[in-house]
Amino acid sequence: MSIDLSGMPPFQMPTPPSNTLLITNLNNPEIFRPDNIQTIKELINASAPIHSWAPLKSFRRIIVTLFDDEAGIRIKKILDGELIMGERVKVYFGHPTSIAPKDEHLNLPDAGKLFFISPPPSPPHGWEVRLEDAPNKQVHAEDLAEALAKLHHKPRTDLPASPMSAVSDGRQRSGSATMIYNPSEHGNSPGLPAIEVEDFTGENIVSPIEFEKPIFAHTSRPPIELMEQ
Repeated sequence: MSIDLSGMPPFQMPTPPSNTLLITNLNNPEIFRPDNIQTIKELINASAPIHSWAPLKSFRRIIVTLFDDEAGIRIKKILDGELIMGERVKVYFGHPTSIAPKDEHLNLPDAGKLFFISPPPSPPHGWEVRLEDAPNKQVHAEDLAEALAKLHHKPRTDLPASPMSAVSDGRQRSGSATMIYNPSEHGNSPGLPAIEVEDFTGENIVSPIEFEKPIFAHTSRPPIELMEQ
């Protein structure tokens, strides 16, 4: 004969004694009246000083924190199984609660970031006042200044003819061009076009839309016969 124990829940070790007690099975709502709660608190406090007291009416229990584990063991032996207003009390040990005082202030930020808070604190030790540097006299960044300088180069005339070159439209150009793609640097193939960007700054380029004239369409008068009807 064998017994199948595979369906049994795993064994759980009981909670070790601690200074936190869970007083449960308080199903009678009258227990949580202020006068009754105060009476229960005074009875427990007469046997062991209470550190914290938290009645939880919605959970039908009271969480009590004492100053040491011995006090928790003593109160559990007194209350566990006793009747309170017709309800048999069940008392369990909870997780230990630290009652040691601790600093609840916020820590200072990193010393390298103290000047980012407002208002800034006192300067660090050894800091000396110095005059600020003069304003930056360089208007443009180096890469931007280099790109602007290329716009004033003279156009190159030694480039091979491109099969995709556009025919001049007769507009006057400023003569400033920048080479973007040079076929000679990529195998000098005759099928590759040379690409330049020309500067038309200062030119009065007229949009072709401005040359279009509005069309005035004449509408014929309807027959008089229809108007008399």
